[in-house]
Amino acid sequence: MRILIVLALVGLSLTSLQSDEPKPKPPQAVLPVGDDFVPSAYLGRVVNVTEETVTIKPEGDLKIGSISFHPDGTIKEERLYIQDNTKPPQTFVFSDGLHWYNGTLPAARRAGLVLTPHSGLHKISDLRPGDFVFINSYRRQGIDYCAEILIQRRPGGQVPLTIGDDKLPVKDRIATGYNDAQAREEMMIATFKQFGLRLSR
Repeated sequence: MRILIVLALVGLSLTSLQSDEPKPKPPQAVLPVGDDFVPSAYLGRVVNVTEETVTIKPEGDLKIGSISFHPDGTIKEERLYIQDNTKPPQTFVFSDGLHWYNGTLPAARRAGLVLTPHSGLHKISDLRPGDFVFINSYRRQGIDYCAEILIQRRPGGQVPLTIGDDKLPVKDRIATGYNDAQAREEMMIATFKQFGLRLSR
């Protein structure tokens, strides 16, 4: 493999010497986001759920690109947010929209509520500690809110149906896709464990 890589690099350098075409500009390095950046999503493991909040331990590979533009529409700057999984669990307050779809929004908070479609997403009541989830979030007046929930894995169990899944054929349901993927992963883990036990004997 190392020889092939060296040969490829040598081949590219010889070609560039023989070509009259201008060399392409090297890609610019993408800078990290600033300390004031508030991510609009979160990925991780649920450690606690209450009637009003969910606490999630960061886990998995979450990256968010941030692009700013010049007035003429050209790209001014690109930055990249990479979730720091070494941080402690974070608590999010459930939005009124989530409470609406969950049937737990008090009447006093329903006036003027603007709802976004939640088809393909989960409800508050679907959450369980241990679930691996992706959420959309936002910050308002210093409080972090959970606006949308998508349960992607439920170790030892089944990912519940999302809103609207019951109207689809089983094979087309979002929950079916996640449960099939989880089953494959659990089978691979079991195989590796069994193989490891055999090696240790």
